[in-house]
Amino acid sequence: MHKTRIIKKNTYLNEKEFTKISKILKNHYNLVPTEIEKVRSVYRITTDKGKYCLKEFKHNDKKAIIGFYLTKHLQENGFNGIAEYYKTKSDLECIKEHGRYYYLTSWIDGRECNFENFDELKSSLELLADFHQKAKGFYLSKVKINSNYNKWQKKLNLMIEDLKLFKKIILQKRVKTSFDIKYFDMVDYYLNIANKALEKFKSTAYTKVCDKAREQKFICHDSFYYQNLLIDKNDKLYLIDLDSIVYDIPIYDLAKFLRRTLNKSLFYWDFGITEKLIRFYEKNRHIEDEEYEIMLGFLMIPHRFWKIGRKRYFKHKEWSEEKYNKKLEKEIRLKDKREEFFDKFKNYFVEKKQDS
Repeated sequence: MHKTRIIKKNTYLNEKEFTKISKILKNHYNLVPTEIEKVRSVYRITTDKGKYCLKEFKHNDKKAIIGFYLTKHLQENGFNGIAEYYKTKSDLECIKEHGRYYYLTSWIDGRECNFENFDELKSSLELLADFHQKAKGFYLSKVKINSNYNKWQKKLNLMIEDLKLFKKIILQKRVKTSFDIKYFDMVDYYLNIANKALEKFKSTAYTKVCDKAREQKFICHDSFYYQNLLIDKNDKLYLIDLDSIVYDIPIYDLAKFLRRTLNKSLFYWDFGITEKLIRFYEKNRHIEDEEYEIMLGFLMIPHRFWKIGRKRYFKHKEWSEEKYNKKLEKEIRLKDKREEFFDKFKNYFVEKKQDS
């Protein structure tokens, strides 16, 4: 039986925080809350006018401005599965209070998408393709949107240098743990995989795909996963959180989504399932032949192995040795399934397309 994933709510705010948020809402949005809850990283606001979502963040107002105008762009192009952004009384997309920035959207009452439900996976991929089609062409003169066009060769080179450095750090340790020994033994294997992926981003196919995407101004969500996909009581699917959007080739979003999904025990790098998922996406956006080779490159990137190394040797995350070993052993356990998957993907999508 599939589990329904419920959004976990924190406790209600203390009086001091309630007063702070209430003042922000009253002074800038003419809203008087009757109830305020913290849900993940946002505030759920209940008023006599309805429910709202207040997002708090650091740094600057760039995210809010981009999100506000991208939402308008999407709605104008017929994409309505998205929260409404609201300006302040002073016609601002965002406000700054107490050294933090805030913006307001409508609240989507729903549950997180369940990726163990194949129908919901299907709907999610159709929505992703629709988002790519409806978001393209978006440009904002007042704020610069980050771009990753033609940058993945550089990003992957940096990852490769990190892997080499992890190896060096382990070699220099006088006392090595069981994790250090296991990680060291696998570094060369993953360096080889990373270098094979790198070749995909050195190809003329990658340059061609990037040039075409830049010309059409394709936008990637860059955080397309179950936490940001909500289903309401009428089974309508909504995409939330536009804070990470970036100019990039759409196949990046798709490959990232597939990689995260295929690491789940229910799917574990099953090529047959992947083929179906790709077809769901293609219902709303055709994938060009050159994109399959780049998709394979993205899927080959040893992101999880590298991420474990970063947490251990750069960030020194305080996980138990047992937790580090458990995560590493899962990666090692899946390597043969991934290699088999890469061969099937290459034979079916890349070489077949090149021959046709």
